[in-house]
Amino acid sequence: MSFEDDLKAESEVVKPTRDVDVSLNGNLHTIRFTQMDGTDWAAATDQAPARPGVLLDMRYGYNLRQLVYVVAPKSGKRVVGAEEVALTEDQWRLLLKSLKGGPMMRLGDALFILNEYEPDEEVAAAKKASAVAPALNSD
Repeated sequence: MSFEDDLKAESEVVKPTRDVDVSLNGNLHTIRFTQMDGTDWAAATDQAPARPGVLLDMRYGYNLRQLVYVVAPKSGKRVVGAEEVALTEDQWRLLLKSLKGGPMMRLGDALFILNEYEPDEEVAAAKKASAVAPALNSD
């Protein structure tokens, strides 16, 4: 395929999602995050500077825990049956304030996996495949 074909195909791909279950007032709710556009993700990371001495921050260049407050409202919706429902700014503020440690960490993990880890893994897999392809065609 050509670059143009790959670019067109990529632009038509449905963006991946990740669901995170949270308990509020003893009731289960699902928050679904959708992978952000790369430029939006990169701009958001600028709003959460890395903390000195925190290994994760130093590796990626931003504070993932603070980044949750920036990107969750931009990429998350509440799942109600088969529908995704947007939360208001106040609902996001209350939700993020209400979550306990584990669920809050899972929100951050989901956002990190969607926007940092999985895209990096795609590049690594493509590099591996392109290194193998010339070797297969060398007969």
